[in-house]
Amino acid sequence: MNKLSIKQLPSQDRPYEKFERLGANSLTDAELLAVIVKNGSKELNCLEIAKYILSKHENGLSGFRYLKEVSLEELMKTPGIGKIKAIQLKSIVELASRINAEFVSEKRVKITSPCDIYNLLKGELAEKPTEEVKVVLLDNKNHVKSIVTVSKGATNKSTISAKEVLSEPIKQLASSIILVHNHPSGDTTPSRQDILLTRKLCDYANIFEIKLCDHIIIGKDGYTSLKDTNSEIFLGGRIV
Repeated sequence: MNKLSIKQLPSQDRPYEKFERLGANSLTDAELLAVIVKNGSKELNCLEIAKYILSKHENGLSGFRYLKEVSLEELMKTPGIGKIKAIQLKSIVELASRINAEFVSEKRVKITSPCDIYNLLKGELAEKPTEEVKVVLLDNKNHVKSIVTVSKGATNKSTISAKEVLSEPIKQLASSIILVHNHPSGDTTPSRQDILLTRKLCDYANIFEIKLCDHIIIGKDGYTSLKDTNSEIFLGGRIV
C-alpha cells in the first residue's frame, strides 16, 4: 500500500496550513518537527518521520531530549534522514537551547539557594547519560548573567583547568560563579576529584576577585551542594 503524502492529507491536518491558519502554538511537537523535516521518503511522509523520531528511546531519553543527545550518525539511520537533514535537525535543537539560555538570562533569575540552581538546570542535566560541567555566572546581586558549558562527555575533572572555568566569568565581569555538573549514576555524593577541583577553583577565582559560591552536583532524584557538605572549602559565606 502506498504511503499517504502530506498533500493528500486533509488541509486541516497539514502542518504548514495549520501553522498559517492557527499559529505555531497550535502545532503538536510532531507537526513542528515535520515542518523542519519538510520532505518525506518513499516509505514515510514528513509527519510520519517526525513521529518516528519523537517515539525513539535511548538511554532513558525520548522526544526532543533524544533528538538533542542522539549522535549525527545514529540520527542518519532514521528513514528519510540523510546527512544534510540530520545536521539541520541537530542545528535547530542547538539553536533552541541557546535561545532558551538567553531567555533565562533576560528573565534575570535570582539565585538565593542551591535549590534555585537545581530547579534551573535539572531539566537539562538530571537525566543526561553522560557527564556535563557548567558554570553559572552571577552579577553582584546574584542574578544569572549567563550559563556556560565547560565540558561534555566522559569528563575527567582532574583535567579541567581553572582557565576553562574562569575564562567566560572574567570576560563577562561576573561577580561570582557556581560550578554545576551531573552524575549520570544518580548518586550525587561528591567524589575526591569534585572536592579537589572545587578547592583549586576557589583559589584561582579569588585571584580574579570572583567568588565561587558553590559547586552543585545534580542527579536524577536530587542534588548535593558542596557548600553545605564541605563548607570549609569555600572562602565566603552562604549564598544570600
